[in-house]
Amino acid sequence: MKKYSDYKNSSVPWIGEIPTTWNLSQLRYVIECLDGKRVPVELSLRADMQGNIPYWGAGNIVDYVDKALFDEELVLLGEDGAPFFDHTRPVAFHITEPIWANNHIHVLRIKENADPKYIVYVLNAVDYKEYINGAILNKLTQSAMNRIKIPLPPLSVQKKISKHLDKKVAAINALLTQKESLVTLLQEKRTTTINNAVTRGIKTTAKMYESSVEWLGEVPENWRIVPAKALFAQSKETRHETDVQLTASQKYGIISQEDYMEKQSYKIVLADKGLENWKHVEPNDFIISLRSFQGGLEISYIPGCITWHYIVLRPKAGVEPEYFKWLFKSPRYIQALQRTANFIRDGQDLRFSNFVQVPLPLIPMDEQKEIAEYLNKETARIDSIIADITEQIEKLKEYRQSVISEVVTGKVAVE
Repeated sequence: MKKYSDYKNSSVPWIGEIPTTWNLSQLRYVIECLDGKRVPVELSLRADMQGNIPYWGAGNIVDYVDKALFDEELVLLGEDGAPFFDHTRPVAFHITEPIWANNHIHVLRIKENADPKYIVYVLNAVDYKEYINGAILNKLTQSAMNRIKIPLPPLSVQKKISKHLDKKVAAINALLTQKESLVTLLQEKRTTTINNAVTRGIKTTAKMYESSVEWLGEVPENWRIVPAKALFAQSKETRHETDVQLTASQKYGIISQEDYMEKQSYKIVLADKGLENWKHVEPNDFIISLRSFQGGLEISYIPGCITWHYIVLRPKAGVEPEYFKWLFKSPRYIQALQRTANFIRDGQDLRFSNFVQVPLPLIPMDEQKEIAEYLNKETARIDSIIADITEQIEKLKEYRQSVISEVVTGKVAVE
């Protein structure tokens, strides 16, 4: 790792020492801010101006429109809502195509003393702690942006750095793309594995018959199709005096509100009124929550009480809860559940009347257990591989950031 011959102190903690031939500059001296030319357009109005011109928001393209506000080489820098404190994600972007920009991203024309690509690299290495007004959604005001201190080598060196980093970063990004594609394939395999097991079983030699139920299709000949209410009853049992308050979460499942607060690291106010209407929950009950339209039904492994807005389903004879845990979270079942309503929106209230419209398979208990055990093992295996690759992805992103930081601050010499 080659270094420059001599260094001097920049007095900026994130930069450290810089080569003696480099300058330290405030951003204001290398940019012309074009924020006054930005025009935000509401989503409803953009519906009438759809096209192929990128419409930029805080840190990404949020839409495409039919005309451009800017058509020149520019640098975009997040103003509010950008990931300023996550150095694995960019906040600055090099633009060479026509764009429209709203008022959530700074639009910068780079002066002749700086290379636009270099400025993007250095802005993605800045420590933004002293420049961000955290009281307003991590907002980088124009005045704070102008004060950002950056290392500024001679223009010829900036261009060499940009060319060097383009090559290095492209190689890392190619590897990241491969690994991210592999994660996507594994996630698809996981989904297919669940769908197939809960609707077709795991016995490859089983004879099949047409169930005449759209979401199930062909099923093993020893399976029967029955109304959902033949397997589950709606429980209206009210809260017990000793019940803890439960939360239905797509992320954590059914857990106590105390545990939920601890996991989320924030406090919520526990209900103290109307508790007499809350519903008692037993282990192996299933909960229909406001989010069941998106993520299916949740199984409870603990007793407690849940808000009266939710539906509690109690298994009847012939139900192995661990099998139905997988079935009720399978994409094919969720899609069938969605089709029971006239419209779907975030937080739509799903009722027992929707649940009973989706027929369910009645399967021998031992087979239900075999399917559940298979899915527990197979999904755990796939999840472990995904976790390993995800960790590799995060390390690659951190490595990419360290490569950029070391070069733009002069710790590594570029010839």
